[in-house]
Amino acid sequence: MRAAWRTSRLLPFPAWRTPRRGHASAARCVDASPKDAKRAAAAAHRVGADAKIIAAELEARRASAASASASSASPSPRALRNLTRLSAYATHGDTIKGFFEPGLLRLYLELDAVHESRGVRGALVEVGVFHGKSFMPLALLRQPDERCVAIDCFEDQSVNIDRSGEGDGVAFRENVDATMRVCCDGAPDGGGEGDAREDWLAILEMDSTRLADDRAPLARAAGSPVRLFSIDGCHTAEATAADLRVASSAMHPEGVVVVDDAFNPDWPGVVTGMFEWRRDALETIARRADGERRTDVTTDDWNDVGLEPFLIGFGKVFLCRPAARDAYFARFAENENENENENENRLGARKTADFMGRECAVFRHGWISTFHGNE
Repeated sequence: MRAAWRTSRLLPFPAWRTPRRGHASAARCVDASPKDAKRAAAAAHRVGADAKIIAAELEARRASAASASASSASPSPRALRNLTRLSAYATHGDTIKGFFEPGLLRLYLELDAVHESRGVRGALVEVGVFHGKSFMPLALLRQPDERCVAIDCFEDQSVNIDRSGEGDGVAFRENVDATMRVCCDGAPDGGGEGDAREDWLAILEMDSTRLADDRAPLARAAGSPVRLFSIDGCHTAEATAADLRVASSAMHPEGVVVVDDAFNPDWPGVVTGMFEWRRDALETIARRADGERRTDVTTDDWNDVGLEPFLIGFGKVFLCRPAARDAYFARFAENENENENENENRLGARKTADFMGRECAVFRHGWISTFHGNE
């Protein structure tokens, strides 16, 4: 997770983008122009406004759903529970250090609705949890028989080779407990079957790239294939490719991988790693056991290990297995709004565009990514 550097000492950290590294007196760039400072201040205000808008919208949806009479059009108990939790988190997330665009909450709600409609169940995992700001929405979507896994090197900063953020295991655990109390009506287990976070949460304090060679720790911790896998760890090309190998090996056939900072110019290793992972995966399935290249590679071979994008938004790329890609793409692109007003927060995609050879639904980039990503 990347470190945050302010462009001016005069600007406070916006609520939704507090610094990831605990360097209160770290040197900062002070040569920003007045125009840069003005734009950064406006962006900070907009991020806070977005959070309030999302919180109000989700709460209105929750209230409407709760009062609706039972019918085929009324939301399921799961959808209502998710709305209740994430509407609370839209406000509570302000208290947690880290980076998370409020608009992502809508996309996560839609992903979970797809999983419910298609019977997809499995673990929820994040690499690079820092203080838990982007991990908690995943945990709040957890079903009673599902587990969550947090992977971070935390205090072992010797493996944080790109200095992309220094996690805090104590702060992470405290934020998990506080979020569950606030967003789950006081249930310490997130509404699950246990009575403590240890019953549903596994924390792997390690270098995530080690899992590319030994997947057993993740398999034991998750207890099932993964339906949502967020990658926000080390941002080098090598680490990103390794994390994608781990995600691919752990995925539910209809699971989704979410890669952060894919288009952030401060971290070109992320998008480089995505393409290197794809190249290596294709070469692996085309290589026979004796080292010769196969001539009989099939679509099924690629579908077993492949990941293809279907959505871009808020600084992230969403990928899934090739066989499920078109269904996800259709779900998120069907409400494309060509006349979208950027001052409004809508689920509808702004447009579609090609990425990695596939058409993707494109949503807002987000104010954090646009104005604060390079500090």
